[in-house]
Amino acid sequence: MNLNILTSGEKKKIVASLNENFGISEMPYLFIKTGRERIRAFSGSLSMQEIKELGLNARIELIGCYAFKEEKQGYRISFDSLPLFKNLIKKNIIELNDEQAEKWLGGKDIEDKMFKEINEIVLLKNRNDLIGCGLVKKAEGRIINLVPKERRVH
Repeated sequence: MNLNILTSGEKKKIVASLNENFGISEMPYLFIKTGRERIRAFSGSLSMQEIKELGLNARIELIGCYAFKEEKQGYRISFDSLPLFKNLIKKNIIELNDEQAEKWLGGKDIEDKMFKEINEIVLLKNRNDLIGCGLVKKAEGRIINLVPKERRVH
């Protein structure tokens, strides 16, 4: 498994992007890059050397939480880590009504003329719950559904 513990400089760049997109100004986690685009957040007591050794001997998915995926527009917060960051997120949240939320959780894109004003990664909320991350296609006036297939409600 390709394992790369990010330096403080690399982490600062990610946090700056998260701050710009979502208003997240700090992250109290160690960031571990796995693969080309996936970043995991770890808050345990293992040293960097212990994590590297574990990465050589076991699947690194056992370490931390899959937190972000690097996209052209910035970093997309993973579906499973939304509750972890819920209290840190301050902007780019779109409130969906119950009907839209049901459609979204079923794997459908959301269309609305108001989305022609936005062109970025957004978080979707229904009532008090964050229910996913989407990519706004400004020209099309829709949010592309990024809910993982295994998490969709049918």
